[in-house]
Amino acid sequence: MVGRFVSRLSAIAAFFAIASSAVAQTGSITGKVTDANSGKPLGAANVQAVSGTRTAGTAVTGADGSYRLTGLPFGSYSVVATKIGYAPKRTEGITVSAGGATASFALSEFAVQLNPVVTTASPNASGGVKYLEAPAAISVVSAERISAKPVTSIAEFLKTVPGLSVSSAGLVQSNTVSRGFNNAFSGAMLNLQDYRFAGVPSLRVNVPFLYTGTNEDIERIEVLNGPAAALYGPNSANGVLHIITKSPFQSKGTSLSVDGGGRALIRGSGRTAWVFGDKDEWGFKLSGEYLSGTDWPYTDPNLPAVYPNTAPAGRRGLPIVRDLGVRHYGAEGRLDYRASGSDLENILTAGYTKLLRGIELTTSFGPVLGKNWSYESFQDRFRYKKFFAQVFYNGSNSGNDGPSDTTGTYAMNTGIPFVDQSTVTVGQVQQGFDLLKAKMVVGADYIATEPKSQGTIFGRNEGNTSISEYGAYLQAAVPLNPKLDFTGAARLDQTNRLAGSQFSPRLALVYKYDSANNLRFTFSRAFNSPASFEYFLDQYIATNVAPGGYNVRATGNPPKTGWQFDRSCDATINAGLCMHSPFVSQGALVPVASSAAAAFPGFVNSVLAANPGLAGLMPILRSLTPTAAQVGTVLSSVLGASVPVAASAVTDLAPLTPGFNNTWEVGYKGIIGERLRIAVDAWYQVRSGVGQVIAQNTPVVLFEPTSLQNYLTAAFTAAGLPAPVAAGTAAGIVSSIKLAPLGTVTFNNPTLAPDHTIIYTYRQGLGEIDVRGLDVALDYQANDYWMLAATYSNQDKIVFPEIGGAANPLMSNSPKYRASGTARYNDDANGFGFETTVRYMDAFPVNSGYFNSLSPNPVVGSRFPYDPINAQTQVDIGVSYKLPIAQKVTWSLNVSNLLDNREPTFPGTPSIGRLVITRLRYAF
Repeated sequence: MVGRFVSRLSAIAAFFAIASSAVAQTGSITGKVTDANSGKPLGAANVQAVSGTRTAGTAVTGADGSYRLTGLPFGSYSVVATKIGYAPKRTEGITVSAGGATASFALSEFAVQLNPVVTTASPNASGGVKYLEAPAAISVVSAERISAKPVTSIAEFLKTVPGLSVSSAGLVQSNTVSRGFNNAFSGAMLNLQDYRFAGVPSLRVNVPFLYTGTNEDIERIEVLNGPAAALYGPNSANGVLHIITKSPFQSKGTSLSVDGGGRALIRGSGRTAWVFGDKDEWGFKLSGEYLSGTDWPYTDPNLPAVYPNTAPAGRRGLPIVRDLGVRHYGAEGRLDYRASGSDLENILTAGYTKLLRGIELTTSFGPVLGKNWSYESFQDRFRYKKFFAQVFYNGSNSGNDGPSDTTGTYAMNTGIPFVDQSTVTVGQVQQGFDLLKAKMVVGADYIATEPKSQGTIFGRNEGNTSISEYGAYLQAAVPLNPKLDFTGAARLDQTNRLAGSQFSPRLALVYKYDSANNLRFTFSRAFNSPASFEYFLDQYIATNVAPGGYNVRATGNPPKTGWQFDRSCDATINAGLCMHSPFVSQGALVPVASSAAAAFPGFVNSVLAANPGLAGLMPILRSLTPTAAQVGTVLSSVLGASVPVAASAVTDLAPLTPGFNNTWEVGYKGIIGERLRIAVDAWYQVRSGVGQVIAQNTPVVLFEPTSLQNYLTAAFTAAGLPAPVAAGTAAGIVSSIKLAPLGTVTFNNPTLAPDHTIIYTYRQGLGEIDVRGLDVALDYQANDYWMLAATYSNQDKIVFPEIGGAANPLMSNSPKYRASGTARYNDDANGFGFETTVRYMDAFPVNSGYFNSLSPNPVVGSRFPYDPINAQTQVDIGVSYKLPIAQKVTWSLNVSNLLDNREPTFPGTPSIGRLVITRLRYAF
């Protein structure tokens, strides 16, 4: 009996001991929830502790913002804080142990999120301004959007930004321009990465695939529509695209990502950042990625079957096969220093990227296979209070050591290698100060560009291609009264390759109706200076074309001198213009009068003798020696087509000067009801100096068909042919040779025009056009989970026949109308996000050098016109989810062009279909 009692007592004691042990294995999480802007406590906020898929505890903050979660078993939790009107916030890896844990949150109001600080619209020394206060049309793509969407190019994030036109040429190739005026080889929009230039130095072209770093390291992308020369100087007349990466101080930790998807896509990337130091702080980060894939197939109707004889020996005569491979790798490192107790910081950055393979488009040479092309950048940024200074160096190497190298980048239609070993070195300083009520900033820039191509791009100009640019500016921001602010800026720039100086003023008035709504009016004058290839380009774009074996050469316009035509020949024929002809007895190096009489005998023996059907007529044809009065000539501005040009219209080419944009804008930005953000920008722009594109500027000389037919008819009749037979035979011959050039009208600059080469060069744009448009953006935070957005952009004209005429008009090369709608869902508590976007783009024609939809096509070597771009609607969807079994792992999926609408977005590019990309990202 006693034993049984003792046994039961022992069991009860064991039970309580186990229960006591269980109680001892739970803990708590405490903390405080505050307003991120004011620091004030937030009451009635919900706080949840999540473990896997299970909510382990919930609490509501008191009036002082504090909360306490109790009874949580030991382990690791994700803690989420939410409050109506605020963006939710989540903290991972909160470990509950015997001592408990803490997790505090600073929540941002939706209205604050809709009004972030931006830096691109203000001087670096000013430290940035709020979105609503920026006196410019500016848009921001946030880090949250970038990190949630696996893509192959940052261009995917820009397709819904108002004012931008984005054309995609494949998996990674793209062009982005602001408010139209795109080109195959586009550097119209100034691209920056952390305040340094991001384009290829000498070519001034934007190649996003050569940017250093990774998408996961991007803090935000700021887009400034409209001119920006008052701050940024040359080549910012068409807006600024600024990629700003994360500071290691605000982004400690490591993340690893693996992407895979259609088109054999594989991408791996990683990023790590940490902070060290006692009094002074040091931060370091390192990021890198590798990408490989296969582009969509495309058959270019203007590529020859084999490489011509001008190609290097290792490529000459081989079949031309379009390489669809895309491969790239790159890395970037950054070291930040902050001095303790002062406002001093210094940032060192070094980046390197290499394009192993990928096709790019060029305006002059058509498609180019980028191969082993590397890009490097070094930068030092220094800031102390209101003083800012930086120096950076960018270098480009296209992968070839010389003009015979076949291991690097080359033109696909000629096989000729491109050697680009160019650099740009830039120094910039700014000083901010207060003068009475005005906030002032004064600054200066120096830009030294050193193009180097071993003759493959700059030909006979090699060694004389350096460009130096320098400028200074002053900006003043003055509050005129509590509701009205005035900003004025003025800048003066000079370059060693242009005569005179360039003046860029900017004026802005911002009326602040209240803290959340403002109206602005701005005027800006900005300029784009010619790029190095517009001065110094010297390269074949086609060889042995048309009867006579003409070469077609693209050349720059000599700085400060321009081109002059040779008018020393017979003044009675085509106003004394001379021609080089392969059919004259003196040979192609000697200029002769642009007459049929000079070239007729040689033309008969070279061209007509090659026609076996004319063998019986050759004795008659060889006996003929027409005079200029008997057989005339006409000039044509397009090889292979009858596009007549009067001799009086053949004028000398003035040296290049900058193209100027004068832009007036009226804009409204506001936040209504703390949830709806509206931005409306109406703009009007006058563009002067337009038409500065490469085109055939040495007309070809053709037979005048009527006089030639009459002359041959009479000659055949005199030789005994019946009149109807003579007339029919003459008509047949004229029909077959009327587009065959006798020669080409020549410049008298002997350096670049020594023979019958047809010259394509840059003519100074003398025309002026005006264009107006509207950009609208709406963002609506419907509730704690749903964000809705819409954009609309248009410009009133996209074809300008007043520049270039009906046969070869200037074009915007971009759609007249663009629109998008986006719905975004984000549930931080459960780690789930969803986004869908619908995008529309209007149809448009294109005239961009080699790539155009004109008929007849004005570019030799591009004989078939490309199709114009059709209107298209595309749907994208994306999903992201934090895996419950491992909260540090996020799975995401993005499907672009869900409906598989296969339409190209630019001539000469493939029809891009549906692309599915999935990603696993591990962060710790």
